Amino acid sequence: MTSDRLVDLEGPANFRDLGGHATDDGGVVRLGRLFRSDSLSQLSAGDVARLRDELGVRTVIDLRAGHEVEEYGHGPLAPHVRQLHLPIVDETREPPLPTRRERKAAKFLTLDEIYAFMLREYAERFGAVLAVIAEAENLPLVFHCAAGKDRTGLVSALVLGICGVPDDVIVTDFAFTESRMPTIIARHTERAEDRDQAVEVAGQQYGAQATTMATVLAAVRAEHSSIHGYVETTGLSQDAVAHMRAALVEPARGPEHA
Repeated sequence: MTSDRLVDLEGPANFRDLGGHATDDGGVVRLGRLFRSDSLSQLSAGDVARLRDELGVRTVIDLRAGHEVEEYGHGPLAPHVRQLHLPIVDETREPPLPTRRERKAAKFLTLDEIYAFMLREYAERFGAVLAVIAEAENLPLVFHCAAGKDRTGLVSALVLGICGVPDDVIVTDFAFTESRMPTIIARHTERAEDRDQAVEVAGQQYGAQATTMATVLAAVRAEHSSIHGYVETTGLSQDAVAHMRAALVEPARGPEHA
């Protein structure tokens, strides 16, 4: 169950272990090696101690845009780990109002269309993130964005796909964030009010519906034959893919160990 992998922290409300999932070759994704999360900007002192001393986190990849990091910071864990800022999308600020008025109204995009755009336009950025995850010396590692839903959800899907986790499990992992959104928004709203600042994660136009990720995975397979086929477009080498699987997947036990 995805809920069993949720790490109870005071700051993040969507910090989860990506391990424990069975793979298509009979293996299992190792627990305690890779974590996904919402923003780490508001970790408590107890959270920092737990991530550093209990979970042994060595590396943090912040997927947020530059202006998000400028406004909210990396958080108090940063001095204790290898902190990397590898934004997936870094052109999220709206242009000045006069420019906006001159532009034609953009076509409404569904969330799966937005994800498809991100995977296509920012393939090399996804590749850069995957390359860090593939190096065993960087583990245990946590990657995160603001809500731990969109950018984090796509990276999670690619990693689990590389490891050989079935699509239905990847979809379930993605959709679990839907159940966490009320708590995420409530925590960020309360902190923003206490500090008289903008809310980092507010009400969401889009949720984390299972059908969204199922549609994205089907589109990736239709265009690239497999997740591995898509990953090739990101510039990630086959050696790196092999290293990732070796670092993250516990192989199936042979009959003599059964």
